[in-house]
Amino acid sequence: MRQGLRQSAKARLNTTQRVDPKIVLGSQLLQMSGMELEQAISSELLENPALERIDDFEDPLTIDEILKSVAPDELKPAGADREAMRSLPNDTPDLDWLDLTASSDSLWDHLIAQLKVRLDESLWDLATYFVGSINERGYLTCTVEDAALDCGASLEQADEVLEALRSCEPAGVGAEDLRECLILQLRNATTDAERLARIILRRSWEELVARDRRTICRVYEVTEEIADEVFDVILGLNPFPGEAYSHQSGGHTNRHKTLPAQPDIIISLEESGYLIEIPGPSPIHLRVNPAYQKRRKEITGKRDTDPAERRHLDEFVDRANRFLDALTQRRQQLARIGKHLVEQQGGFVRTGEYRFLVPLTRSQVAKSLGVHESTISRATAGKFVQIVNGDVVAFETFFKPALRIQKMIEEILESENPNSPLSDERIAQMLAEKGVSVARRTVNKYRDRTKLLSSRLRKTG
Repeated sequence: MRQGLRQSAKARLNTTQRVDPKIVLGSQLLQMSGMELEQAISSELLENPALERIDDFEDPLTIDEILKSVAPDELKPAGADREAMRSLPNDTPDLDWLDLTASSDSLWDHLIAQLKVRLDESLWDLATYFVGSINERGYLTCTVEDAALDCGASLEQADEVLEALRSCEPAGVGAEDLRECLILQLRNATTDAERLARIILRRSWEELVARDRRTICRVYEVTEEIADEVFDVILGLNPFPGEAYSHQSGGHTNRHKTLPAQPDIIISLEESGYLIEIPGPSPIHLRVNPAYQKRRKEITGKRDTDPAERRHLDEFVDRANRFLDALTQRRQQLARIGKHLVEQQGGFVRTGEYRFLVPLTRSQVAKSLGVHESTISRATAGKFVQIVNGDVVAFETFFKPALRIQKMIEEILESENPNSPLSDERIAQMLAEKGVSVARRTVNKYRDRTKLLSSRLRKTG
C-alpha cells in the first residue's frame, strides 16, 4: 500500500515538474535576434511539413489574418510631441549592409565594413557589439567578457573579433586607453626609432608622460638625440584615432552615432502619435498547411483512421500552431516593451539626448508589464532599438543609470577650450547647473571609465 502511495506521489510530482513546451518555445523565440529568428523559421519549415511560408504561394492575405497578427501600439502625442514631430526630417535612411560597405561617412560604418570581409558571418553579432561600443574618439568602452556574455558567445570568439577590430583602420582604434592606442599604432613598426618607441610605451609609460628624457636615455642606453627622435615618433601618433571621422562632415563632432545594427524595435513619431514597429519575420507570412488542416478535420471522430496518420497530423499541426503562437507572442511582447520605453524614456526616444535618460531597471519594466524579470532580460539581451531621430541604440542603453552622466561629461569636454581644459571640479559645477548633482571624485571616476584624459593631459597649448 505504501509503495503504491509512493508511486502515486512520484507520478504526481513528475506531472507537476513538466514544463509546457509552448512556454519553452516562446522563451526561446523571445531571446533570439532577428538573424537567429530567421534561421529558426527556416529550420522549422524544413522539419515541419504542416508549416508553410505564405510568400511561396499565390493565396493573398485576408484582412482578418493581418488584423489577427498585427496590432501596432500607438500613443497619442502631447502638444510638445506634435511640435517635435514637425521638426523631424521627412525621411529616415534605411540601414543596409551593402550601404554600410560602400559608405565611409562615419567611423562606425567604416569599421563594420572592414570587419564584414574579415570575419565569418557567425561573428557579425559580436562585431556589431564591439563597434557599437567604440566611442567617438575611437576607444573601446566595453570588456571582452561583456561582449561574450551579451552576445551569447565564447571568450575565444570575442577575443578573435576584438583582435580583428584592432587591426582595422584607423590605426589605434579599439584600444582601452591612450597607452594601448599608441602601441597599436606602432604594431607594424619599421624603423629603429619606431621599434624603440613601442618598447618605451610598454615599459616606461610613467617616465614618458613625465618627459623624463634622462631616465629613458639611461635605461635604454641611448643618446639624447635618439631619445628626441623617439619622442618625435610618439608625439606624431594620433591619441584620438576616431576624431578624424567625427569631423568629416560639417566640421563638427556628431554626438549621436548610428550603430550599424538591424533594429529589433522601430519607434517613429507620426501625426497620429508614436508608432511602434517590430521588423523582421512575422507570423502573417506563415500558416498551417491547409491540406493538413483539412485532413485532420476529416478524420476527427472517425474510428477507422490509421493511428499513424492521426499521430502524424496531430503532432505537426499542433507543432505548427505552437510555433505561430510563440512568434506572435514575441512580437507582442517586444511591442509592449517599446511602448513602455516611450512612456518612461520619452525625452530620449524623441531626441536621442542622453541627458533625458531617467533611471530604469528591467525589474521595473517587468513589474509594470506584469511579467517575470527574466522575460524582460531575454527580450532585450543583444537587441537594438531605433528611436525617433533615426539612431539605433542598444537596449542596454535604457538600463544604465551611469550612462546619462558619462555622456553629459563627454559632451561638456567636446566643447571645452583645448588651451584651457576644464577641471573635474568645474565639470561637476556645470553638471549641477544642469540639474545633476555629483561630486568631483564621481566626475573623475566616470571620466576614467570612458578613457578620457585628465585636464593636465588634455591641454594642447
